[in-house]
Amino acid sequence: MENNKNIKNTNKILKTFLKGSPNSKWLKEYKRTLNNLSNIQWEMFIGLILGDVSLQMQNKRKTNRMKFEWEDKNKIYTNHIYTVFDVWILSPSHKKMRININDKIVYTWSFQIISHEAFNPLSDLFIVNKNKGVINNLINNYLTLVGLAYWFPDYYGKLGYNKSSKNQGLVLNTHSFRIEEVEIMSIELSNKFDLNIEIKLNKNKSVILIKSESYTIFTYITNSFFNPSMRYKISKL
Repeated sequence: MENNKNIKNTNKILKTFLKGSPNSKWLKEYKRTLNNLSNIQWEMFIGLILGDVSLQMQNKRKTNRMKFEWEDKNKIYTNHIYTVFDVWILSPSHKKMRININDKIVYTWSFQIISHEAFNPLSDLFIVNKNKGVINNLINNYLTLVGLAYWFPDYYGKLGYNKSSKNQGLVLNTHSFRIEEVEIMSIELSNKFDLNIEIKLNKNKSVILIKSESYTIFTYITNSFFNPSMRYKISKL
């Protein structure tokens, strides 16, 4: 126990120093204080990368890092994710502005995780021919209810937000993947979690629709893991 306490104290001291004055020597030392991901971090990462989180290979594919970005209205959720992965992050979340395809100003919050070999196992699951993809049986072997709860609110949510609509369909973001991968994921999701699923096109990309008749099942199995700030994406119309 004393050993772990010393590591944590060293970790905090190094991180405080790096925030004020980035230095490659101290950065290497700081990275040595970091071990593998915790179980909950690993499960969350599976869901987040299935969503819209960017996984990038670094240092000639020896390490990997991730970038996160959510809309301004989801700042509380951004802070929640930041807190969970705090030890892997050096710079605070920062606000960005961009112009969307409708020429409207959009504000987002963004941060990135340091490049580290601890993320290499995730790269083995999600990098296919140097591009973001998924290996066969990823859903069957690696996606848990925690991961599913963090995949769902990332970028998408309910099929329709029209209050007069009775459709309770829910959409999972799969824009990053090829149609063949989406088809395999949809079959695995349906079988593993007993969900009624179909594939739909959105912006000429395939997305997974959890049909209305599976709304109750989906909300029941993921409810315990949902962050309160994102419940608006799953609540009934």
